[in-house]
Formats: sequence, C-alpha cells, structure tokens
Amino acid sequence: MAGGEWLGLAVLAGLVVYFLAVSWRKWPDPLIDFGRELYLPWRLANGAVLYRDVDDFYGPLSQYLNAGLFKVFGPGLMVLVTANLVVFTAILAVIYRLFRRAWGPGAAWVSAAVFIAVFGFSQLVGVGNYNYATPYAHEATHGLLVCLLLVAVLSGWMETATLRLSFVAGLLFGLSAVLKPEIVLAAGLVTGVAYMGQRWFRRPLGRAAIGAWLVGAVLPTAGFAVYFSTQVPWGQAGQFACRAWLNAASSTRFIGDPVQTGFLGFDQPGPHALEHAGATLLALLLLAVIGAGAWRVDRATGTVRRWLLLGGLAVGLGVVAVKVLPWISAGRCLLGLALIYAVVSAVAVLRPPKAGTSSRVPLLRLLLAVLATVMLSRMLLNGRIHQFGFYQAALAALLVPAVLIGELPERLGLGKWGRGMAVVGCLALLGPGVVFFAGRSRQLLLMKTHAIGESRDRFLTFPAATDPTGGLVGSASDWLRAAPGGEAAALLVLPEGEMINYLARRPSPVAPFFFFSAATSGGREAAIVRDLEQRPPDWIVLVSRDLREYGVQRYGESPEQGGQILDWAGDRYEVAATFGGDPLDFRQRGLMILRRRH
Repeated sequence: MAGGEWLGLAVLAGLVVYFLAVSWRKWPDPLIDFGRELYLPWRLANGAVLYRDVDDFYGPLSQYLNAGLFKVFGPGLMVLVTANLVVFTAILAVIYRLFRRAWGPGAAWVSAAVFIAVFGFSQLVGVGNYNYATPYAHEATHGLLVCLLLVAVLSGWMETATLRLSFVAGLLFGLSAVLKPEIVLAAGLVTGVAYMGQRWFRRPLGRAAIGAWLVGAVLPTAGFAVYFSTQVPWGQAGQFACRAWLNAASSTRFIGDPVQTGFLGFDQPGPHALEHAGATLLALLLLAVIGAGAWRVDRATGTVRRWLLLGGLAVGLGVVAVKVLPWISAGRCLLGLALIYAVVSAVAVLRPPKAGTSSRVPLLRLLLAVLATVMLSRMLLNGRIHQFGFYQAALAALLVPAVLIGELPERLGLGKWGRGMAVVGCLALLGPGVVFFAGRSRQLLLMKTHAIGESRDRFLTFPAATDPTGGLVGSASDWLRAAPGGEAAALLVLPEGEMINYLARRPSPVAPFFFFSAATSGGREAAIVRDLEQRPPDWIVLVSRDLREYGVQRYGESPEQGGQILDWAGDRYEVAATFGGDPLDFRQRGLMILRRRH
C-alpha cells in the first residue's frame, strides 16, 4: 500500500473512534430485543440448553459463542460489546479488501466511510439495537461477516477449486446454516452463482473438491447435533441443530403477523412497489447525470471550462441532495439498483474476457451484487436504511459509491478529468445523505442520559421526560436484585422484558421470551399456562409495552394476547411494588411487580 492509502486507513480508524464516542454505551434498547441477547448466553453459560430451557428463533451458533464469552469472562454487556467491535472491525476490513479488489482503493475508502458513518453505530429510530455494537440479533452481524468471507473465498475458488478452498467455502456455508434464515439464503445463492460461474468457464471441479465442500458444509450442523444429543433425544437434537432454517421452512407462527408483513412491505404491496419503482428511477436519473457530467467534463476543452463545468455540476447535485431528496426513504431505491447492477455484472461475466485480462474482477463484482440483492430479501417492498437496514441494506448502499467511483469511469472510457468529476459528483450527491443520517443519529443519542445497570452492564437510555421505559426497567431490576431468593427465584416478565431478567439475574421459568402475538396465538398461550402450572415463577413483572402494531390495544385484552396468563396469575400473586402508571396501558408507562402467595 502507498503512503496515501495508509493515511486513508488512519482516517477510517478515526471515524470509527468518533462514532463510537458519540454513541458510547447508548446502543441497546432497555426493553425490546437486546435483553434476549444478554439473557440467553447468561442462561446457557449457567447450564441451560438452547431450545429446551430457553427459546430462540434462530440457529445456535451465535448464542453459544456468546455463552462461551460469558463463561470465560463473566456476564456483561461490555463483554459482548467488545466481541461485537471485533466482529465489526472484521466486517469493515473484509468490505475494504473486497471493494478494493473490485473497484480500487478510492472506491473502497468511500464505501468503508459510508459504512462506518451511516450503518456502524447509528440510532435512526426510537428503538436502539440496530447497530454493530449491540445488534438486535447477533446472528445478523455474524452472518454478514460469514457471507462476506464466503464471497472472498469463492472469488478465488472459481478460478482454482482446490481442496482447501472447497472445504473453507463449504464450512462458511455450513456456518450460515446455524445462524439465520436470510443468511442461509444469501450464502446458498452466492455459492450457487459461484458454482455456475465456475462451470461457465469450464474449470475442472473434481469429486474430491465436491467432497471437501460437503464435509465443510455438514460439519457445523453435525457438531451441534452431537452436542444436543447429549441433552435431548437424537430426533430432537437434529431439529435443534437445524433450527436456523427449519424454523423458517416449517413454522406457521408468523404467517399473517402484521409486523412481519409490514417489515416485508406486503401490508400495502401496490403502493410500496410504486414507491420503489419511483425511487429507483429517480436514483438512475441522478446517476445518469453524474455519468453524463463526467463524460462532458472529460471531453471539454480548456482547464477553466472544465473547472466551471465540474463546479456547476457539483453544486447542482449538492443542492438537489440537500433541498430535494427525501433521505429518510432513500432505501426504497436500493433493491432496484442492486438488481440492475447484478444483471449488468452477470452480462459482463458472460462476455468473453478481453485478451490479457482476468475474469476475477467481474466475477467478484457479480458475487457482491448478488449478496447485496439477496440481503434485501427481508425488506422486499419496504427498503430502508434505518432499523434492519443496518445490515440488510448496507451492502447495497455501499455499491453505489463503489460503482460510481471505481467502475463508471472505466465503462465510459474517461480520463483524469472525467474520473475526477465522477468522484466529485458521488461525494456531492451522497455526502449530504451521510450527514443527514449521522446528524439524525447524533440528535437521538445526545438525548440518552439516564443510566441503567452497573459496571460492565451499565448503559444509557432516554430520561423519564422523553421515555420512562428505561427508568422503569432500571428501577425494577434494582428492586428485584435486592429481593430475597437470589438467582434461584424465577421471574416472568410480561409482555416482554428479558433485560429485566438479565439485570436482576432472575431466570424465567418458561422457554419463550415474549408473550404476545405469534408466541401466544394458535393455542401457544394455553401451553405456556400449563408450563406455569408446573413451574410457577416467584415473581411476575408487568411492564408497559406499545403493542398496537400487533393489533393489541391493551395487554391481556383477549385470551391469546396475554389474557390466559393474567387470568392464571389471578389470586396466586399479590402486588409487591409499583412504578409509574397502569402497566397494561402503554400510554400510562408503568410497571408492577407481583409476588407469589404462599
């Protein structure tokens, strides 16, 4: 690397430090999702078995990795954060390396900077967790790293399918199979495209290479099956080991769920499809303006004229980016752009390479385009930068500056001035968007001043005047930690709140981790009540949670939305403490602790 590139890497490191400092200990949400990411490894580290004693939607790899960290270093939010920062650094390094090989160091630097500033540690909505320090699901960030490493391996495997590369490619695919459904899908499609590319160029693929791939692919699932077989019968052990994809393939609990439907954009498919089409057309128009401007600047005569054209186009793009573009909905264009670029890349691969050129760069670009497109599958008609966009939309967003800077000038045959215009146009168009997202995140993060937890579990959330939820969670956790019974005293939090279980160090008596919607429908709430009959908790916490997006106005209002559990608790429990208003009414923001009568 040249000295200038090392300086660029130092600037990227400085960006990481800055955005970490702005968001320090402000990453998680006190009630939603991330409590599970702390509670599950704490329970597993203390002898519980995943899926038998504690439930989860996804595969076993991430939770057992985190449990291993807790076993070695002790439980703690900052233990996971430290590990997650290592994962983030690895993702950033692989992105930079892959993009550098595909589009050059300049494109790689800009893409990496966008990744850090927009996707790394931002909070763009009221709920935390959508970042790489405290992800809502570790399977998401671990899975993105696995998929990027798979692309790196497959780009070499397509040229020479050695036994070592075949085994590593199979192993990475196998790791995806014990993570998350969309990660399995992404790894599978990327592998399929790589195989077709390998066959297209008629490169030999021996039986030994196929066997090595199969061994690697089976190894992670087989390893977990063997482990689970020491805890449960073999049939159940196999199901547990395959949970990542079996849950998606066979479970009906989320069919018709309004929140999941909304995540996909299927709640209003027609309007959403039109929004996506319009956003994609607008994005293509702006990219065409940059391309045409770069071509015009490159062919202009005279230095002064070139500078005037370059400056005028840059100012015009900047004004449009600042005054016109609705950046909050910028994610709407990403699927269309990624699909178009995947097709363009596929055509480039299918064309015979020019004499003296390698097919490796076009193949790598195609693999990255396919991965970026497939990662958007969970937001098919609801593309967004915020929320799940931190990992699902990130790669597609990074393709835009990479292609503008590293590929468009090459395709247009541009010289120095044209390449410069492409860079300036890219920065003028995308720079205001990066500033918008970074500024929006900073405003939200600055509001987080209320501390919850102690020592390595300490984090900051919104004060009571903004959102009292964090204060309620902290107060209840402190109260329960001081209550008699210690870690042997079981705690049930309704309708959701494993963060309280974790901070209070009180295990739940039942496996589910939330008690509404898909977890209680279809007869599941009655099954939970039967389990509670067998293992009644010592404590029950009722905490306000806005469930309107699930169609619930008041928790417990119907038999399959908490009503059966509350009826069961009935006279069996008495009020031990209250904080705030009525906990069953999300508008009152309250919390109640119930103690079992003896």
